[in-house]
Amino acid sequence: MTKTTAILTALASSALTAVAGTPAPAPAAADPCAGPISYNNAELLYAYTDFDGLIDEANGGILRFEYSPMSNLYVTASGQYHEMDCVDFWVLSGGIGGYVPLSENIHLAADGGVLCADVSVDSSLYTSASNGFSQDEVGWYVRPHIRAKFGCLEVHAGAQYAEIGDFDFDEWSAFLNLYYQVDPGWDVTAGVAHCSERTTATGGERYRF
Repeated sequence: MTKTTAILTALASSALTAVAGTPAPAPAAADPCAGPISYNNAELLYAYTDFDGLIDEANGGILRFEYSPMSNLYVTASGQYHEMDCVDFWVLSGGIGGYVPLSENIHLAADGGVLCADVSVDSSLYTSASNGFSQDEVGWYVRPHIRAKFGCLEVHAGAQYAEIGDFDFDEWSAFLNLYYQVDPGWDVTAGVAHCSERTTATGGERYRF
C-alpha cells in the first residue's frame, strides 16, 4: 500500500509539472528613450551671439515650433528677439519641410519658408537731435540637415541659407543642435550656429508631443 501511494504521488507530480510547463521569463524593462526622431515639438532657448569684429555681444531668446500632420511632412515656425546696447531686433519665420528616412535612426530633412525681420536702433547711437530708426524687411530661408537619434540623444546637423531684403543679409551658416532626453516628453538642448560674421550659442528645453 505504501509503495502504491508513493508511485501515485510521483505520477501526479509529474503530470502537474507537464501541465504547468516552464515558467515564462519576466518581460524586459521598456527603454525609456525608445521612440522615433521627433517632428512634433516646441523649444524655448536662450541665445548668446558674438559678432566678429565688434565689441558688442547680443543676448536674446528663441521660441521654435514643429508639427508633422502626416508622414514625411512637417511645418515649422519660430520667433526670436535679440538686443545689444542700443540695437534690438526681431525675426519671425514660417515654413514647410519634408524628411526621408535613410534608416530608422537617421533622417535626411529640409525645410524652407519666409522670414520677417525688424531692426530698431536707439537715438543714442547718433546725435542728440536724432530719433534713431526702425526698419522692417521680408526674406526667405532654406535649411537642409541630418537628424539622427542614438538612445536618449538626438542630433541635428546641417546648414541654413537666408536672405533678408535690404538688410544686405545674404549668407550660409552651419549649425549643430543636441537634444538629450531627461524625462518622457522633455529634452535639454544646446546648440551652436556659425557664419562668417557671427557665432550664436543656444541652450534651453524642448517639449515633444
